[in-house]
Amino acid sequence: MEQGDSAQRFRDLRDSGQVRPDRRRKADGDLTRLRRGVYTERQTWQEASADRRYSIRIEAASLALEGQPIFSHESALRLLGLPSLGPWPGEIHLICERRSGGRSQLDVRRHCVGLECAPTTSVNGFVCTTPARTVVDIALTRSFAAAVAVADAALARNPSAKEEILEIIAGLGPRYRGLSKVWRVLEFADGDSESPGESLSRVEMTRLRFERPQLQVPIHDERGLIGRLDFFGPGPGLGIGGEFDGRGKYLEERYTKGRTASEIVIAEKDRENRLRRQLGGFARWDSNDLRDLARFAAILANAGVPRTSRGT
Repeated sequence: MEQGDSAQRFRDLRDSGQVRPDRRRKADGDLTRLRRGVYTERQTWQEASADRRYSIRIEAASLALEGQPIFSHESALRLLGLPSLGPWPGEIHLICERRSGGRSQLDVRRHCVGLECAPTTSVNGFVCTTPARTVVDIALTRSFAAAVAVADAALARNPSAKEEILEIIAGLGPRYRGLSKVWRVLEFADGDSESPGESLSRVEMTRLRFERPQLQVPIHDERGLIGRLDFFGPGPGLGIGGEFDGRGKYLEERYTKGRTASEIVIAEKDRENRLRRQLGGFARWDSNDLRDLARFAAILANAGVPRTSRGT
């Protein structure tokens, strides 16, 4: 998250000349109140995406709270640029000492779990839990799928995060409540996953008792490298390939590389035709399919993905 000055104390706005002392701009609706004494420009708030709004709220909390807050959970995810499967929460999350006496108030949730095994980092002037500790916190408090998405992204960014997570687990001790959930996430996580959609796909495949796939497998034909498959596994013929279709490949520069949407569609069709000639089966799905597990199961089964007796 980039630090900005979207959230500002009213007195700072007033002293800089952006707000008149009579506060008429507030009454006229030029400002949006974020918390007591902290505002942002109404237009900035209205035009902000959900991601940006949560960032602005974190900025506001850092201005309003006493001392140096340590952001955690989803608030740390946003600061670190790690993914959240669901929408950003209505609360700002902080971690603090067990005996701090801090209470959760309004939209601030304080997790008084102790700081001895909670390494922190600084991101653009904000302090939050490290990626490794944030993985642990999400695994302890959120769904398996949400935690896997975070763990995958953390490992993709820094493979040594696994060792850091193991150190945190060791520091918490074997009797720490909920550690079995953390172990399960860590065993399942894979840094080769390239998006939250791919992480969720893998979780749902396992839940539906399909064979766990290999990730980012290169496929070749007589023309050379076709590309890397998001998912590849055993099956009829030369094996089964699968791909999650996210919006990124049509919007993000690392995928589009200056091409128009129509050029991307044509290239994807050519790529898929080449892949199908090399595989015994091929499946493609998107976020809507993942919301309907019966449909997702049918897509995988029709492609020939084998089942297993194991589940998540």
